[in-house]
Amino acid sequence: MDIIEHLATFGYAIEKNVISSEECTKMAEVLDSLKSKQEKKGVSYDSESQSVIFNIHLQEPDIFLDKISIPKVMGTLSKIFNDQFILSNFNGSLAGKKGGNRVHIDSRIPIANFKNTFQVAVLFCIDDFTPQNGSTIVWPFSHKSDQDPRNLRDNTAFPGSIIASAPKGSVIYTLGQTWHDIGANLDDSRRWGIIAYYTRWWIKPTFDFTKCGNVIYERLSSQQKSLMGFTSRPPTPKDNRHHTVIPVEDLPDNYEDL
Repeated sequence: MDIIEHLATFGYAIEKNVISSEECTKMAEVLDSLKSKQEKKGVSYDSESQSVIFNIHLQEPDIFLDKISIPKVMGTLSKIFNDQFILSNFNGSLAGKKGGNRVHIDSRIPIANFKNTFQVAVLFCIDDFTPQNGSTIVWPFSHKSDQDPRNLRDNTAFPGSIIASAPKGSVIYTLGQTWHDIGANLDDSRRWGIIAYYTRWWIKPTFDFTKCGNVIYERLSSQQKSLMGFTSRPPTPKDNRHHTVIPVEDLPDNYEDL
């Protein structure tokens, strides 16, 4: 069963060997460094379930920027959406000691038809993801339930979950309408992941990456400009209201001319 078939059937899929082990090791070291800097500045975003470092592709573009447009991932997402899509966020996530207590969906709307999927979470496994260190918990077939688990939390349990374990360098795809949760890090080993959300172009992203500035803009490929929302910004002149999506070749070369 290929990735798309697995996603359509189960609501999640694992693809191995997307990023080399050497790259993962380097990224983990950079994430450790970023977390340490945040803590020293007193601006860390920590909870019992995870620590988050936001927009790492902008903080450390030399190592993370090219990861927003990995060809294998882009190919899979193109088949899922069959439409132009953008990046909503790209965050580092370190598993904490408490997990499995916030079953949720990302799309906010429990869409039962796979063909209408409008958001996909792509989780890059920077370290090995195991049942002991906080690997993602998913509920197979829940993407077909037409139910939002937030409305069902009065129930005492959500049966039918599995732990999506995967070796470092893998990608775990989860449809926006699939029930999932972060697992608990029971053995206190390091478990870095990168959570990347991709959505159809007409969904408001979590962050406005078009405010990235000239230095980042000059580094972006045409595909990355589209991913970061430059081709799908709401137009200002009323005469252009039907041209929300523009061809990437129509973008100016200079950031100041946008």
